[in-house]
Amino acid sequence: MSMRRAVAILAALLAVLFSAGAVHASTPQADRTVRATPSASPGLDAAPPAPQASCTARNVSHYDAWTGRTWSRDWVCGNRAGAPLYGCASFIAACPVIGWIDTSSSWFVCWGRGAWHNGGNNVWYYTMGDRVAPGQDVHHAWGFIPAVDVWTSTDPWADMTECNIP
Repeated sequence: MSMRRAVAILAALLAVLFSAGAVHASTPQADRTVRATPSASPGLDAAPPAPQASCTARNVSHYDAWTGRTWSRDWVCGNRAGAPLYGCASFIAACPVIGWIDTSSSWFVCWGRGAWHNGGNNVWYYTMGDRVAPGQDVHHAWGFIPAVDVWTSTDPWADMTECNIP
C-alpha cells in the first residue's frame, strides 16, 4: 500500500470518528461501579430509541432524590455511552464526576447553562446516570452531561424544559 493511500484511509477514518462524536478522551474506570439503574428503562411505556441527532418526548414521572423534585416529562436522546455526569454544569473541582451513563440512548429531564465544553456551547443536560462514582452517593446518580455528549441537532433541544438547578 502506498503512503499516500494509507494517509487517505487514515484521514477518512478520523473524519468519520470525529464527525460521529465517537472519539472522546474520558472513559469510566471498571472499579467505580456502585449502582446499576438504566437511564432509559425498558418496558411498555418506554419510547423506542431516539435516532441520532433527535430526541423523543415522553410523559413519564421521575423522582429526583438529589433535588427533591418530581419531573413529569423526559426526552429520550442518543448519547455517548460511558459519558461522565457532573455534580453541576461545570468541570470545576467543586463539581466532580458523580457517575456515568452507560447506555447509548438515555432520558433527560431538562437542560441548563454552565461551563463551555468541546461542543462549542455551554448547554448541559440533566439526567440520572447508570453508575455512581465512589463517595458520590449523595447525588443519587443525578447529574449534568455536556451537550457535546448528547446527540442533538440543536442545543438546547427544542421544547425541553430549562433546569433551575444550581
